[in-house]
Formats: sequence, C-alpha cells, structure tokens
Amino acid sequence: MDELVSIIVPVYNVEKYLSDCINSIINQTYKNIEIILIDDGSNDTSPNICDQYEKKDNRIRVIHKQNEGVSIARNVGLKNAIGDWIAFVDSDDWLELNYLEELVAVAKKNNADVVLCGYNRIIQSKKEIINNSGKVIINNSREYLINTLNPQTGYGFGPMKLYKKEIIKDITFDSSLKVAEDALFNAKIATNISKSCYLEKSLYNYRMNSNSAVKKYDKNYANKYLKSMKTNKKYLLEKYNADTEIYQNYCNFVAFHILLIAVNFCYNSNNKNQRETLKEVCNYPEFKECIMKSNYNNMSITRKITLFTIKHKLYCFTGLICKIRNKQNNG
Repeated sequence: MDELVSIIVPVYNVEKYLSDCINSIINQTYKNIEIILIDDGSNDTSPNICDQYEKKDNRIRVIHKQNEGVSIARNVGLKNAIGDWIAFVDSDDWLELNYLEELVAVAKKNNADVVLCGYNRIIQSKKEIINNSGKVIINNSREYLINTLNPQTGYGFGPMKLYKKEIIKDITFDSSLKVAEDALFNAKIATNISKSCYLEKSLYNYRMNSNSAVKKYDKNYANKYLKSMKTNKKYLLEKYNADTEIYQNYCNFVAFHILLIAVNFCYNSNNKNQRETLKEVCNYPEFKECIMKSNYNNMSITRKITLFTIKHKLYCFTGLICKIRNKQNNG
C-alpha cells in the first residue's frame, strides 16, 4: 500500500482559481491522498466550492473557520493531517498531474525526509520555468538551511515540497508573521532533516497574483518584513550562535527582501514619496547592517546591480530599476 499523503490547502477568497487547484490535486496519478481544504473565513463563493468537492470525493475534508491568516490555516491543517507525508498547496496554484508520484518516488529511492521540486512561475499569461534539468540534488541538514536562506532556490517556500510528517514534530508556522513565515518554518525543519532531495523538474505551477499580499500596496509592508527578519535572526542566533557562514547567508536573505521592498513598496505607483521611503527603509538599523554585510552570492545580474546601487546610495538608479521591474510585472 502506498503511503498516505496529506495535502493542506488554505483557501481565502480565491473563487476564480480554486477549481483549477482542486482538480489538479484530485486527478493526481498518485491516488492515496487526503485533501484538507481550510476555508479561512472566505466571503466569496470559495466555501461553497469546497463543500461541493467534498461531496464528490471522499478523500476531501473541508474545515471552515474564521479568517486568521494563512499560517494559522496551515497549522490547523497540520493538526488534522493523518498522512505519512505532508504537502502544502496554495489555492491559486495548481499541480502537474504527476507531481506527487514523482516526489514520492524520489523520497523512497533516496530515503529523504523532504523532497522539493522546480516550478513554473506564472505571471498573467506568461510562464517562466524554474529549475527543470531533471537532476536530483541531495542536501544534508546544513545545506538545506543555507539554501532556505537563499529565496531564489525554493527551499524556503512552504509549497513545492513533500515533508515526512515525523520530522515536523511540533514545528508550526509563526502566525505573528505576515511575510517570510515559510522561511522560518523551513529553517526550523532543517534541524530535523538527515537528507533532503531537490528534483529539478517543474511540477508545481506558482501563480504570481497581482492581488496577492506580496504585490499589493500596503503602508505596513516594510515593517512586516522588518519583524519577520528580526524573528528569523533571533532563531538563527539562538540555534547557531556565532556561525559566520549562517550569519552571512542571513544577511544575504535580508538584502534579497530589501530588493522586494524597494520594488513593491518604495517604488509602488501608489507611494507618493518613493525615494524618501527607500532612504528611510535602508536606514533601519537591521536593514542597514545587512545591506553593508551582504555579498552578491546567488543573485541574478539585475539583483546584483540593484543591490550595488543601494549599497552605494545611488538611489536614483535604484528607482529606475524598480520602475522598470514594476512595469514588467504589471505589463
């Protein structure tokens, strides 16, 4: 008998995409699954869609709850999951039909605690394929942690993975964080990993939704990241103390997110004081330290250039890059 995989799907006001997501799960070639749909207080037709699917497929369980955010929704899923493996899927994304079959096969072949895969980034109608060589890369606990601190690898994401349930233990998502909570979860998971595998095959479709929490303008955007970075730092310092390699990777992790803040917050078209906002953000003590200590490892050429302009306070050039990036994202 195949091992049971629990698939946890937080659902909030996603009626436009929800059926595509659920269909991609129930039609998986790997059949021994339970699907836990956590309706997080949706006020559109999402709850009804969930209930209709529950009636059609006895592998589906729906939990309706008040709106408390994605982290608590995932934690509710973890509490109710009975599978040998755990997978998280965001409700506006969808899976290739052999997603679970391929990840389970890699896990069994390599006796891995976590398996992750490449993905397709969907921006409007355009598809960008991320890591599709077909190779399997094996990492130990430390390598997994370092990769988690590099947002471009995908290690720090909640979705795109299979976690052996026994390694999760009492680890949960920090509901006080509104951004980068996945990275902290995976940093904590790293401690319990003996071996992880990265299947470089784009089996997960990640929709870049223009209405997502990452993209829309929020006057508290920078402060949410600041809190998340401090929380991640507190955990890393407590766990790894004076480990210079881990701290260097943490600084790079923060620098990467400062670039996100610059594009999505400082130079958002709804922000009327763009350059002044960027200067203010870069002078937050936590951010300022990491900007100066970060290096350019594992960054695309565009991000390297952007980080260089921030390091050297060439904010007019930073602004130009951010505006071009915003135009690309919204075009």
